[in-house]
Amino acid sequence: MLREFSVDLHIHTCLSPCASLDLSPQKIVDRAKSTGLEMIAITDHNTAQNVEPVMRLGEKKGLQVISGMEVQTREEIHLLTL
Repeated sequence: MLREFSVDLHIHTCLSPCASLDLSPQKIVDRAKSTGLEMIAITDHNTAQNVEPVMRLGEKKGLQVISGMEVQTREEIHLLTL
């Protein structure tokens, strides 16, 4: 039997230009846990610098964190990579 998960695979931290400056790794993990998410992916625009801090915090709170990135191509297309 397949298990269902509560997941959000497109989360930006404060490093993405479209995100709020108060989206710190700690706030993201706390919010994910408070809304019942079991797994998230950090997908900042063209950077993965905040993935490791979110992973460390998520591990402490029982939240699985997937490394990702939203990559912008020359054609202004955004690709979500996990």
